[in-house]
Amino acid sequence: MKIDIAQLEFIEKNLRFIALEIENHFGVEFTVTSLFRIDDKGVHGTLPLRAIDLRCRDSKMGLLIVQYVNSHWIYDSKRPRKVCCVFHNAGSGFHLHLQTHPKTRRI
Repeated sequence: MKIDIAQLEFIEKNLRFIALEIENHFGVEFTVTSLFRIDDKGVHGTLPLRAIDLRCRDSKMGLLIVQYVNSHWIYDSKRPRKVCCVFHNAGSGFHLHLQTHPKTRRI
């Protein structure tokens, strides 16, 4: 089943844009592995939704996407250590974690 992220208005607009941009730029179609989590106190538990996890088993591709996203987007200029894209294994396999903040801006 394919989800048309562009139509899901409960997802924050910059987050939707970033997800669609990387699919178009890299010519891939990702599997969404996590969206909203009801008990999450962080970005997966906000509305509008500010985090998406995407399956990515290719570490080379994952690191290229991290570099691409974080060189084009600033998460929050007041917190430069925070980024919009991370490739990591949080316990359930490697994936891309995309996140935005109300102050996220394209560079």
